[in-house]
Amino acid sequence: MNNLQFDDQKYLDSLHRRTTIQNHIHWDGSIPADDLWRFYQDNRKKLFLPEKYIDGTSVEGDREIKSADELRSFQTNLFTKYDIVSVFSIPVGAMQTKEDIKAMAVAHCTYLKSQGTLYAESRFAPWYHTQQGLSIDQVIGYALEGFSQSGEEKGVKVRPIICINREVDPEEAKKMVRAALNFSERGVVGIDLACYEPPFPPEKFKEAYALTFDSSLKRTVHADEMCPEEEGVRNLAAAIDDLRADGISHAIHLWKHPQLIEKMRERKIRLESNPISNLTCSFISDIADLHLDYLLQQSVTVTISSDDPAMWSNGDLAHNLYVVGKLYGNDFVNTVIKNGIETAWGLTEDEKKQFLENLRK
Repeated sequence: MNNLQFDDQKYLDSLHRRTTIQNHIHWDGSIPADDLWRFYQDNRKKLFLPEKYIDGTSVEGDREIKSADELRSFQTNLFTKYDIVSVFSIPVGAMQTKEDIKAMAVAHCTYLKSQGTLYAESRFAPWYHTQQGLSIDQVIGYALEGFSQSGEEKGVKVRPIICINREVDPEEAKKMVRAALNFSERGVVGIDLACYEPPFPPEKFKEAYALTFDSSLKRTVHADEMCPEEEGVRNLAAAIDDLRADGISHAIHLWKHPQLIEKMRERKIRLESNPISNLTCSFISDIADLHLDYLLQQSVTVTISSDDPAMWSNGDLAHNLYVVGKLYGNDFVNTVIKNGIETAWGLTEDEKKQFLENLRK
């Protein structure tokens, strides 16, 4: 668990009051525990801790989760006590029917509005939401309906990014990309390669990504997040060169590699950084390890997002902006917010101008 201190309440409050956007937030990783608990209570379904901890030892005693607080504690122990599959199975289990998907879209938009986030490129892997018979196209269609209806009510604009979960066969990956292309005129803005990184290099999905090369759909890739440096940097290079990424998520070791920095800069690839996520998951030991100030000085388009805010204590966007603001100052915060607005894939030019005007104020 991270050991961050948020002792400047005035500064944190000022960040919470800001109108912001997010370029990298996972839908299933951002549903508040209270909403998930209410869903399972309404459906009279019990929740249980997994049988084993992440280290393989058995979970002893009564494993039933009996309150929203216990659910929250379970989720925020991702990667520290429990594995990724066990933790994410709970929000994914609440997103398996048309009605449930729409309900969770409402929960997501409500959460975004509560954080002052009026635009989000929210990502999800539709393959995970087909366990009760929905097709990938149905999952995406119902999600878009839910985001449209709820977003209009809340004053929030959500433009989905469709994730390929790395463990799928390359042919399944192509199906998800084709579905994303089919829905590009209804609001889907991009595709992403996500989930557990180490055994699944980006080049495995080159053919799937190639389906978008002549389209308006944008491409982002989780790369250099979970691997040792040598492997992570190799994945980062493959994401840039083979998958022609428009965005890179995480890139923890990017700062050490001038040639990759040059490619990021020349190709105007945005960096989707998620500092508290990286720290909480123990992929870094300190926020400063990301060297985001140096990357910004090198003209890399650094953006800041929250990743999976329901999965860490103090994981909201304001907390992420706080930790970089305390390190590098408020001008840095303004710049990364501006970068996020200018590189948003689903905002019109007029909308960008309005967000930038709000930022100046």
